[in-house]
Amino acid sequence: MKRTKRWLLAALVLGVGVGGFTISKGTGHAATTDPQTFISTLKSPVTTVANKYKLYPSVMMAQAALESAWGTSTLTTTANNYFGIKGAYNGQSVTMQTSEYDSNGQLYYTNANFRKYPSAKASMTDNATLLRNGTSYNPTIYSGTWRENAATYSDAANALTNTYATAPTYGSSLISIIKTYSLSSLLDGSSTSSSSSSSNSSSADTAAPKPKPVVYDKATYFGASGTQTARLNAQYTSYRLYNHIKGTREKVTKTAWNKVRAGQDVQVYLDMRGVKKATTTGKKTTWYRLKFTNSSSAKKYWVYGKALTLPTVKYTKGSATVKVNSALSGSYYNHVFNSPYLAKSMGTLKKLTAKSYTADNQAVKTQDGVKSTWYRLKVGDGKYWIASTETAASPQYDYVVYSAASGTKKLSAKYKKYTLYNHVKKTHFNQESYKWPSGSKKGAKVTVNYKGLKTAYGTTWYRIQFSGNKTNYWVDSRALA
Repeated sequence: MKRTKRWLLAALVLGVGVGGFTISKGTGHAATTDPQTFISTLKSPVTTVANKYKLYPSVMMAQAALESAWGTSTLTTTANNYFGIKGAYNGQSVTMQTSEYDSNGQLYYTNANFRKYPSAKASMTDNATLLRNGTSYNPTIYSGTWRENAATYSDAANALTNTYATAPTYGSSLISIIKTYSLSSLLDGSSTSSSSSSSNSSSADTAAPKPKPVVYDKATYFGASGTQTARLNAQYTSYRLYNHIKGTREKVTKTAWNKVRAGQDVQVYLDMRGVKKATTTGKKTTWYRLKFTNSSSAKKYWVYGKALTLPTVKYTKGSATVKVNSALSGSYYNHVFNSPYLAKSMGTLKKLTAKSYTADNQAVKTQDGVKSTWYRLKVGDGKYWIASTETAASPQYDYVVYSAASGTKKLSAKYKKYTLYNHVKKTHFNQESYKWPSGSKKGAKVTVNYKGLKTAYGTTWYRIQFSGNKTNYWVDSRALA
C-alpha cells in the first residue's frame, strides 16, 4: 500500500485548496466548502470505523479534512479517496499527477494511480487498516496512533509525522484542526487533553503501555564474482533505490531515479543478491545490489528484483560424461554465471584435471537474446557449474549416423532384455527410458520410421511406433526380429 507523503504538495498538484476551500467539484462525492457540514456528514463513518479499530475518531476526522481539503479535492470528489492512498481498491483506481520529495529534499512530479472507493466509509476503513497493519517492511510503523499506545489524541496525531507524512508540521496541523472544531469532545467521547503531560489526563491515559519496539525483517546475502549484469525493466519506476534492503534496519534511505543514470533497458552491474524474509508473514523477496557503471568506486544501491530484467535460465536434469579443457583460463561457479541467483567463483579451470566429470544438470541461459549452455559437474564432494562455450566443457556422446527408414518389424523373443528410450542411448543429455507399452509381446508388429547406426560399436537402432500409439521410441535392433 502506497500513499502520497507530502500532503500539502499533493493537494496543490491534485487541484485542491488547503486553506480557502474553493475548489471545483467532481462527480463521485458532493464537495463542500463548509467544515461543519463536512464534519456532520462524516461523523457516523468516522466514529464507527475509528472505534472499531481502536483509533482516535478526532484524528481520523482531522486527517480526512486535511488530506481532502474538507472534501473538495479532485481525488475525493471523483474517487471517495479522503487520505491520498495510492494503488487500486478492488481493482478500481484513478490516475492523477502528484508530487514527491526525493532523498535530497528536492521536489519532483509524477503520475500515480490512487484508490477509488465506493463510499466514504470504505475509504475510512482502508485507512484504519493501514494504521493498524502497517507496511510489509514495518507492521508497527503506525503503532503510535493506536489508542492503547497513545495517551492522548495529540500523541496519536504527532505519531503520524515522519511516518504517514513527511511534512514536519503534519501532526501540529491535525491538532490545530481538532482544537478549532472541538473534534475530541465531539467524537472521542471525552475531553482528552492535547498534551500527554497534562495534569488533566486520566489515570488510564498515564498508565498506557509503551509502543512495541520495531521489529526488522531478516536478510541473507550472497556475494557474486566478476561483472554480472541486468537491465532496468519497464516497471522500474514503481520501485525505489535504497542504501540497504528496505525494512531490514533503521534509517534506510532512498534515492530517486532522476538522481542516477536510469532508464528502461539501461544496463546495471550486480555484485550481490539478498533474500529478505518478512518477520511477520515469512514471505521472501529477492533484492540486488547494483551500480550504474562498472567502476570500483561507483556508488552502490539496493533494488527490489522486480525492477530488473534478468537473464532467463532453463534447467534440465540428465546425465553426461564431460571433459574439461583445464588449459583455458576461466572459473567454475556455484551457480550459472549471471543467472538470477548470481554466481561466485569456486575455483579456476586449471584445477579440473580429471580425465572426465559426470554432469547431472544442464542449463541453457538466454541473455540479451544470446544463448549459452552450462553443465553442473560433480567435483569432489561438491557440484559446480561450468560453461560449455569455447570447448571449456565438452559432453561426450556416442556418434550416430542417422538415415530414413520405413516398413514394419516384429518384436523378437528377447525384446524384454532391451529398453525403450526417447533418443538413441548415450546421445543426448536428457536421456529418458520407458516401459514397454501394454500389449507388447513376441511377434507384435511395430512401425519403423527412422534408423541410427553407432559406428564405433557397430550397433543399429530403430525409431518405432506401436499400433494406436503415436509416441516415438528408440530401441536396439536386437529387440526386433
